Amino acid sequence: MPATDSDIDHIDDRAAAGPTTVRNQAPLCRRHHMAKHRGGWRYRKISRNELEWISPLGHRYRVRRPP
Repeated sequence: MPATDSDIDHIDDRAAAGPTTVRNQAPLCRRHHMAKHRGGWRYRKISRNELEWISPLGHRYRVRRPP
């Protein structure tokens, strides 16, 4: 999905004092954004193009964004 159609999400939630910085933000599609906020999923940025998603049960999944 193009970044222009994505939600810009704070990795560490802004409501919990997460900073608004490039390192703390990632473009997510609406489905993944809602999975984080309503489904108990979380993620961390591995590199500029790679995220690691962590399921509510603790399973980890690495995802690379296309160039």
